[in-house]
Amino acid sequence: MVNDLLFFAGGLLAGVVNTLAGNGSAITLTLLLGSGLNGAVANATNRVGVMAQTLTAVFSVRKSARKRYLMRESRRLALPTFGGSLLGGLLGSLASPAFMEASIAVVMTLMLFTLFTKPSQWLATQARRNGGWTTWLTFFAIGVYGGFVQMGIGIMMLAALVLVERWTLRDANVIKLILALVLAVPATLVYLFLGDVRWGAALWLAVGSAAGAWLGARYVVRIPAAQPAVRWVVLAAAVVGAAKALSNLWLTA
Repeated sequence: MVNDLLFFAGGLLAGVVNTLAGNGSAITLTLLLGSGLNGAVANATNRVGVMAQTLTAVFSVRKSARKRYLMRESRRLALPTFGGSLLGGLLGSLASPAFMEASIAVVMTLMLFTLFTKPSQWLATQARRNGGWTTWLTFFAIGVYGGFVQMGIGIMMLAALVLVERWTLRDANVIKLILALVLAVPATLVYLFLGDVRWGAALWLAVGSAAGAWLGARYVVRIPAAQPAVRWVVLAAAVVGAAKALSNLWLTA
């Protein structure tokens, strides 16, 4: 019962964090690894919560003409993102638990550096979009990475949308939510098909993540002090998660 409540609370926090920017999977993966799951099973189980929160976040954004426009604009990026995620999910499903735990440890360690880069400091450019092969390959690569391990995908998408596509940060955050859902679908289906998901943990994470995404999209995003606060929470989760993954590798070596 204690683990269930922890998964719900972790999912709730991760849902809020991912709606604001990204890296929420550092929280949920750390909890899953701490519960005794190996890296491969933890990565697969985490996908159910990711799917729930991305779906909820997209539908929780307040309706407006601008949102409809951004949804239409996101379609041209959906195909490379979807295709990359499918490939990444297949690669992740073939990875051994040890390799996946090593990947999680490396990604969480690298994530520590990105947490000190504030997206609000990026140049808020006009919507002059690239739309060529550079954009297509960028989002295909993001899809592969997200299908494989997921962590930090929100930051990657925001960076690509602002710095490559030239969207403003506010518009990029809406498109990011839509593309995160596109990315979540194929990878989640791959892991579900292979039966690596632990449903007890997955369902609690999903309920918490959906609630967190709704709160984040509706209310928390409007609180100026929220983003600096959650950055420190994710920082702590990344440190603990990387240490746990390395510890698992050490014990199984």
